[in-house]
Amino acid sequence: MRFVIMLTDGYIGNEAEILGEIRTRLGTTRIFSFGVGSSVNRFLMERMARLGDGVVAYIGLNDDAADVMDLFLLRVSHPALTDLKIEFGSMKAGDVYPKRVPDLFVGRPIFLTGRFKRSGTETVRITGRLGSERVTIDVPIDMDRDRPALASIWARKRIEELADRSTGVSKGAAMRLARQIRDTALSFGLMSAFTSFIAVDASETTEGRFGRTVETPVAVPEGVQYQTTVTGGR
Repeated sequence: MRFVIMLTDGYIGNEAEILGEIRTRLGTTRIFSFGVGSSVNRFLMERMARLGDGVVAYIGLNDDAADVMDLFLLRVSHPALTDLKIEFGSMKAGDVYPKRVPDLFVGRPIFLTGRFKRSGTETVRITGRLGSERVTIDVPIDMDRDRPALASIWARKRIEELADRSTGVSKGAAMRLARQIRDTALSFGLMSAFTSFIAVDASETTEGRFGRTVETPVAVPEGVQYQTTVTGGR
């Protein structure tokens, strides 16, 4: 198994192109991303690790680099279970996300969400490989308990999965996935790349017929020098 570790301490763009290349070339490679400082592109770091079945770690400006690095290397070098498979038995589970179950690493839980069509007590069977040994774990599940929050969690995972699939695809496929993301977000009242919430404050009226533009300063991340990073000065 090949491991690729991505380390960065600054801004990285071109997320769609990078993620598209990862999806095309990944194979059996595992990708681990490591960010240093306060201005790392966390969206890209976390998406790379998820697509690459790896983990992500960060070192802040005030963190002990040795402690964070030791924990990171521990997770990288000691996967708890690989080649995971989940059998839902008679639950008739569908729309399970993520579609591809990642490896289980120390300190990083795996969350699977899906829809089911049975009630009562069921047993979920988890199988995986611990080194060269095949391991089987049976987990009893009580399906009769009411868990209203799970519907929104499932919808968020579905949107996340569709967004991952939309990188590196044709324009037509991207549009179809965008419609699925939009429909899911609207059905469950969630924000996404194609839906948002708008709050209108009618308690005050701005000057003029169409209001006025107010320039709002944006704080530079801690540890970033404005003159060299934002303005490009020397």
